[in-house]
Amino acid sequence: MNDQKQHWNELHTKGKLKDYAKKQTTFADEVIAHFPTDAKVLELGCGLGNDSFFFATQGHTVIATDFSETAIEENKIHYQSQQNLSFQVVDISKPLPFEDNEFDVVYARLSLHYFTDAVTKQVFNELNRILQPKGLLCFLCKSTDDSLYGQGKQIERDMFEYKGHVRHFFSMDYAKQCLSNKYEIKLSEDGKEEFYDRQSAFIKIIAEKM
Repeated sequence: MNDQKQHWNELHTKGKLKDYAKKQTTFADEVIAHFPTDAKVLELGCGLGNDSFFFATQGHTVIATDFSETAIEENKIHYQSQQNLSFQVVDISKPLPFEDNEFDVVYARLSLHYFTDAVTKQVFNELNRILQPKGLLCFLCKSTDDSLYGQGKQIERDMFEYKGHVRHFFSMDYAKQCLSNKYEIKLSEDGKEEFYDRQSAFIKIIAEKM
């Protein structure tokens, strides 16, 4: 399987994603209405930091993480004047370096769909651990209806490597299975939207930890 950290570091070094990060995403606009006041927010896979910056400007305290050292170093410089916003290199596939019940919100846009089934289940266990009771898990993943599904080399069920990019496509049933009856689902939606100049199919979930 291609080295995904190298893949993303190269994309950030070449500035390939900067045009897509000039403002917050539509998903960030949607989920923030569900945040409690003055929430402590963890973003997983923050990329260029535009969503985390938006959350911080709305009064929330945000820790923005990514496994790309290049992205994190650029964000530390670009957003250094923004209060309540910090950046940290974190590999989601490993145990998360945070305390139990530490966060009011975990936000993950297009960052949870890169792992094998076994690792994905471990990730969701970690997210449940670090969320407070009644905390929100907000995530958006590529779905099995996406046009890229099935292209490239198959790694395991619903997981493929295509042109150096690994994706584990989620069905709605699989997303709910990952939540494993530990959450009350506030919003579940599948559909299509333009991500990075192409139509993509997605699974969208906002769930409250029981």
